[in-house]
Amino acid sequence: MKKLYTEHKFKRYNKRRALKSLRRRLVFTYKHTARNKSFLGKSWADIRVEKEVEQGGYEKVTAPKNFTFIGNTEKVIRFISRLREHFDKKRKVFVVLNGVKSISYDSIIVLLSIMVRFKSHNIKFNGDFPRDETANKILTESGFFENLFKNFREKDTYNLNKEDGNSIHTHAAKAVDSILSAKVIGQATKTVWNEKRRCQGIQRTMIELMLNTNNHATIDKEGERHWWLSANHIKEENRVCFSFVDYGVGIFKSLNNKPSNSKFYKAMEKLKSLVGLSNNAGLLESILKGKLHETVTGFYFRGKGLPGIYEALGRNSFSNLYIISNNVFADVVNGNYVDLNNNFEGTFIYWELNQTNISCNG
Repeated sequence: MKKLYTEHKFKRYNKRRALKSLRRRLVFTYKHTARNKSFLGKSWADIRVEKEVEQGGYEKVTAPKNFTFIGNTEKVIRFISRLREHFDKKRKVFVVLNGVKSISYDSIIVLLSIMVRFKSHNIKFNGDFPRDETANKILTESGFFENLFKNFREKDTYNLNKEDGNSIHTHAAKAVDSILSAKVIGQATKTVWNEKRRCQGIQRTMIELMLNTNNHATIDKEGERHWWLSANHIKEENRVCFSFVDYGVGIFKSLNNKPSNSKFYKAMEKLKSLVGLSNNAGLLESILKGKLHETVTGFYFRGKGLPGIYEALGRNSFSNLYIISNNVFADVVNGNYVDLNNNFEGTFIYWELNQTNISCNG
């Protein structure tokens, strides 16, 4: 050995290098041991998720086991809120679905619209599959995974559908589309009555929902949000389930922020004093029954907006109307209006068409 390497300063240098190398090995061993311990008792599916989240730098968001918007509203809203927080901070997310035991098309349309929103802003959005065979089949047949790796732009109009009836037909736009609604209704009537029919109540409902989204989805500007419409065909029951969602400000926030030149300016305050209610659940029932328009104009209002949709339900144009907006859940048919603990930023409406509902031939 050269004398140079036996000198004191080189011995000290080599000792420092050896200690650094040892520390790195110990840290590496500690981290991997801790990670392996965290995997104990977990399935291979869970372990794959953990590794993919860790390696990809994703924020993990776990979906509720009962992933149904109508049946498990509070937990699904919390799930949506977590995704929205990550979207606002431009964080890429990994949605954990492997623990989902039950899933419905009302939740799928919400998840699909969130995914498109992430991808249209170039924020990575990934996830896994439900282990439950039934939930996996429903999600797969909806066409959700077919759109997982597509590219989207915020300014685009999306038509993400499958042509077979037993699937989710989803469309997003920023304006009223009467041609689309007529097409969706025509497909639905073939499932329900085995022939094409007209359903004027549903057509009017769709137009009103599209129009309300375009006018009221944001406080400052019209047409700033996409609306989403889906139809789930259940052929063996001759039934079609419709879902409509927009991510605006919701019914109550929109009404509470009307400008001074609007006829609805401070209308909510007047309605509250008139009906003696302060909770939004009771106010939504009053709005559906036309009392908001009556408070503002002095006349009972018919045919448009939420009161028009309520009247269409009363005429048996459709069945099973549910509304979720801001902090209110409404099962309208059964008169069940509930204040929620969590807030949904937007409006979700669900209804069904079956053979007991009215329709017109031609």
